Amino acid sequence: MPPLAHYPATPVDASSSPSVRLAAVTRTEPLHEPSADRAHDLALDGLRGLAVLLVYLFHYGGGLKSSHLIGRLFGQFSAAGWVGVELFFVLSAFLITGILWDSIHDPHSRHRLRNFYARRILRIFPLYYATLAICAVVMLAMGHNFQEVRGLYLYVFFLQDLPKLATAAQQVPTLPLYHFWSLAVEEQFYILWPFLLFAFRTRQATIRLCLATFFVSVAFCVTIFGMRHTFSGQTAHDLSGFLVTHMGAFALGALAAILLREPFHFNLAPYARAAFFAGVALFAFSSWLCHSFTLTPRLQFCIGLPAVWLASAATIPLVLHPGLPRRLCSLAPLRFLGRISYGFYVFHLLLQGLFDTIGSHVTHADSGSYYQFIRLVAGFPITLAVSWVSFQLFEFPFLKLKRFFPMRSTIPTA
Repeated sequence: MPPLAHYPATPVDASSSPSVRLAAVTRTEPLHEPSADRAHDLALDGLRGLAVLLVYLFHYGGGLKSSHLIGRLFGQFSAAGWVGVELFFVLSAFLITGILWDSIHDPHSRHRLRNFYARRILRIFPLYYATLAICAVVMLAMGHNFQEVRGLYLYVFFLQDLPKLATAAQQVPTLPLYHFWSLAVEEQFYILWPFLLFAFRTRQATIRLCLATFFVSVAFCVTIFGMRHTFSGQTAHDLSGFLVTHMGAFALGALAAILLREPFHFNLAPYARAAFFAGVALFAFSSWLCHSFTLTPRLQFCIGLPAVWLASAATIPLVLHPGLPRRLCSLAPLRFLGRISYGFYVFHLLLQGLFDTIGSHVTHADSGSYYQFIRLVAGFPITLAVSWVSFQLFEFPFLKLKRFFPMRSTIPTA
């Protein structure tokens, strides 16, 4: 597993919201942005923005230690910012499952899988492979030989999260790429999940699939991380970024997508509220047992991680239902950040060297709370600006090509 401060975030397509009739929001005017083939719920952009903000604070503030009480508390609580990546996993599964489910049950839908994978490619591949190309050029410019550059193949084929290969991927001497393991997890999910949905098809069978996937993932975590005498610390390290370790998050996100579709006409919000607080309480209890909010302790994988999945999945119905969570996630700054979250995710660690230089120049040091604070404050607007330029000039032209690969919903809106 990467060092704690390198726990990554995972981007989610900013334009992936499905058109769906949600029982929880039919009584109010939904915050929707029309698109060519479905409604785009802007509050989910805000939730995505909150997730990437948590990850940014985790990476640049999670290790903060200070003699001041406020600084110490900020450092301790931002150490829990890794939950943002699990929220990304849950939200990604929710959106992708909704799109696929609507398409599967639309008798007029054509080329479902082709269009789905084309849209995923247009969203993820251009910036991803452009980043790898830049890293290769930088490595050659720094004097690395072609043999060392070949180490990037692990990233080219999304293999960087697999056991044994994850350690090799982290040793590639280049710009920071350790956060890309989560992209590999996402891509593997994108490959497998559509075929499973096509195989199960019915609502009850899909619900059972989601629940079974969740419990298999929990059992896997308990087995690998909980049985210290059976599985070594190195084995746990190798499997910490594995798809099976995190697929419980995808399972609950997918389950939320199914439950929020007809013919379920009951309001999920009260149940989601109870599940959210239960997940938060269980995570707090696990962190208390581990004396840490981080994911490093093995016990946290057994208790805290599933608790975060539960709370993250419960957040989605709450955001889609009228109330305070929806109002917060509908704030323009969070929606803006969510819209460019993919680029923000990629660049906020790639630019780490620049932030280190700024921190050293301002503080005349390369460590300490003041140094970390400067990196935190300076890095955010720079990453924001670079991500916005990337989205407007590079990513958006590819996203416009999605119109040639429509994924339409058959479920009428309210």
